[in-house]
Amino acid sequence: MEETLDMIIAPVRKRTRRSGQASREQLLEVAAELFARKGLHGVTLAEIAGAADMSGPAIYNHFRSKDALFAEVVSLMYDEEVAVFAEVLDPLDSVHEALERLLDRVPKMYRGDGVLQLLGLTAQLEAVRDPQLFGGIARAAQRRDEVAIRLVERAKAKGELPATVDAAELGSLLISLFVGALGYRSLRAPTRAQFAHSVSTFRELLRALREGNASDKDSGLPTAAGV
Repeated sequence: MEETLDMIIAPVRKRTRRSGQASREQLLEVAAELFARKGLHGVTLAEIAGAADMSGPAIYNHFRSKDALFAEVVSLMYDEEVAVFAEVLDPLDSVHEALERLLDRVPKMYRGDGVLQLLGLTAQLEAVRDPQLFGGIARAAQRRDEVAIRLVERAKAKGELPATVDAAELGSLLISLFVGALGYRSLRAPTRAQFAHSVSTFRELLRALREGNASDKDSGLPTAAGV
């Protein structure tokens, strides 16, 4: 699934004699990029239609409003992210192994154009600003968190994590860790090589923390859970 996120972040492609479905997909691709670059309120439906090589009124054949288009774009983004996280995490019952596997996948998830990362930021801002209108965004994000929550539950059952760990909280934090620390870090990294260095550095930090915890247990020192 290396190309899992292509539909949202693929370069805009001009099509001729498009079917209704092809036109809709083109519209979603263009809208994702414009929403990411300009925000929900910085772009008009007419601008989106023009960039998608579509007449203004034709856009209403697919979406009743700009808010509806935005909600669909964001929902697809989360669907694609859920698929990536589920592919990596669902076969595992170890949080430590899951973190390593996710770090392997991150450079392919977060690419140089930044559309996915910026769209995620825009989606979260709008969900906070208008939870009544965009409550579906929070529910979509929760589906992504639930993949990690299931992993934490399996790690607890295995004994890797204490039974007292709040699986819902830790699962959500694990997803936030990657989306925040690495997804948005990629926006600041000037080159792909720099971002790869960021991922490598983060991996070293996680390994150091893991080895440190193991040393504490061996030495009989109290762990954070026992403080």
